[in-house]
Amino acid sequence: MFFTAVYNTPSAGLKYEILPGKAADSYIRPYLVQDYKIFAPDPVDTDRQLWVRAWIQLPNGERARSEWVNTSAVELADPYRRTLRKQLSVVGAERLMAAYRGLSESQRVVAAENHHEGDALYSLRDALVAADGSNTAAVRAFIRTDNFAASYATQVAHAFWSDRGEVLAVQVRAVYDPVVRWRDRHDPDAARPSAAYTDLGWVPAMEWAGQDRDAFGDSFLGWAEKAGIRPELESAEAGTKNQGETQ
Repeated sequence: MFFTAVYNTPSAGLKYEILPGKAADSYIRPYLVQDYKIFAPDPVDTDRQLWVRAWIQLPNGERARSEWVNTSAVELADPYRRTLRKQLSVVGAERLMAAYRGLSESQRVVAAENHHEGDALYSLRDALVAADGSNTAAVRAFIRTDNFAASYATQVAHAFWSDRGEVLAVQVRAVYDPVVRWRDRHDPDAARPSAAYTDLGWVPAMEWAGQDRDAFGDSFLGWAEKAGIRPELESAEAGTKNQGETQ
C-alpha cells in the first residue's frame, strides 16, 4: 500500500527526491500498473515492438543469419494475448527503449557494436563503463533490460531454428512505430511519423535456469502459425559475409 501511494504521488520532486519513487516504480511496473491512456484525451499513439534475429551454426560448419522477427506481432496473433497486459515482448521493448535512451551518446556507439564473444553480457557491460564511467547507473539498467530481451530472443531462436543448427548469437531491437496523432485522425493529409528504434549489436545467446525451451516453443510457434510468420535463414554465404553487420 505504501508503494502504491508513492507511485501515485503527483509531485515528481516529492516522489523521487524525498520518497523512494524508483523503488515504487520497480514494484508496480509492469504487472500492477493500471493504464488509462486509451481513455485519455491524447491516447497512446505508438506501437511498441520487440524485433529479434539470430546467428545459426549450420551442421556443415557455415553460419547463417536469420531474418528479423517481430515477436510482438507473433505474441499478439492470438486474440486472448491481446487482452492481457502486458505482453512479454511489449514489456521488453518498452524497458529496452527507456534504458537505451538513458545511455550517453558514447555508450550508444558502444552498444551498436558486436559483443557476442564471451559469456553473457559482461563484455558489453565493461565496454559501456569504459566509454563513460560517470553513467554507471544507466549501464546497470541497460544491462538488466538487455539481458531480458536477449534471453527472450534466445528462446525465439531456439523455437524457430534449433532444428537447423546451433544458436550462436542474437540481436534485439526495440521499435517504436508511431501512428497518426489522435488530434490529426480526421486529417486526410496527416502523415504517420517515422519509427524510432534501438541500434544494438550482436550478443551471446543466453538461457537461464527455470526457462522451459520446449514449453516456450510450443506456445510461440502456435502463435507464429496464426500470424502467418515463418522467418527463414539467409544463405550461409550471405550470413558469413555479413557476420559483423548490426543493421
